[in-house]
Amino acid sequence: MKSKVIALSAISSAFIALFLTLGAYVTFIDLISVVFASAFTVLPLYYKSFTGSFLSFLAGGIIAFLFSGFNVYSLVFPAFFFFFGCYPIIKSIFTEKNFNKVLSIIIGLIWCVAFSYGLYFYYVFFMKMQLTDFPETIIRYIYFFIPVFAVILFIIFDRFIVAVKMVEDRYLKRIIK
Repeated sequence: MKSKVIALSAISSAFIALFLTLGAYVTFIDLISVVFASAFTVLPLYYKSFTGSFLSFLAGGIIAFLFSGFNVYSLVFPAFFFFFGCYPIIKSIFTEKNFNKVLSIIIGLIWCVAFSYGLYFYYVFFMKMQLTDFPETIIRYIYFFIPVFAVILFIIFDRFIVAVKMVEDRYLKRIIK
């Protein structure tokens, strides 16, 4: 790897660790911090370095997990490691290799719905958390609301990653000569 890629990956890892640690400690901004952390996984892709992006994803997540005191009850780490951190890298690989756009969107949608169901089952059945804050209608029909929520989340997150990548590339082009 070149030194510029390593430096950009280190900066990316630091921001990922910062936002994930913040989300692990402050529970009302946990999903927002995961989305912001995932925006920094695409930073090394300015140099088309998928290895640097993947290593910054892993390093930032592991550092944040250590700084949070191995907080397995936080929503931040399963969300980041199983969807929000991986998806921008996979999407960039699909875009770089000219993969079929419709098929890549279908794969992303299925992945997001499966991730949402997995997160629900993890927290409700494995961690024994209660859904007392939601209305009774949503709790009764939760298996129907999860895919609807996942599709909406995927559409918003996919567009967010595309916009972030364009903005980051524009500003990095001005900064890095």
